[in-house]
Amino acid sequence: MKPNRSMFLNILHSFRQDECGASAIELAMISTVLSLILLNIVDISYFMFKKMELTSSVRAGAQYALVDTDNATTALIEAVVQDSSPLTGVTVTVDDSQCGCSDGGVLFTCGTNTCAGGTTGRSQYYTQISAAYTHTWIFYPGTVSITADSTIRTQ
Repeated sequence: MKPNRSMFLNILHSFRQDECGASAIELAMISTVLSLILLNIVDISYFMFKKMELTSSVRAGAQYALVDTDNATTALIEAVVQDSSPLTGVTVTVDDSQCGCSDGGVLFTCGTNTCAGGTTGRSQYYTQISAAYTHTWIFYPGTVSITADSTIRTQ
């Protein structure tokens, strides 16, 4: 039997009016966009979690430097920061050669500046702790550097 034109038009007309499966197609179109948004939320949340972990580790190092001022060497403070973080590959920098005046001015290297009134600026000692971590995105290509800093007066 040879199909004729009217039979083809009837099938086409019934196909255009049939709405079965329309919701499945709409779901497929919308779920693609929603899944991209969800993946971005997961990726940014994981980044923020790592930022909080790094900040917490630097604060742990600052707390150790404050509590144990007699024995807190640069190496021990670095070890506290790295051990308190679950992140691997954290680079820690400790600078315990900073001094400042009692008026809360700018920090300077001990022995290189004097405070107002001619007194030396060695009356207050500060320890600056910095940590850096390279975060690799889960769904994005590339990396970004996460940093955390803390300055604490130790004497």
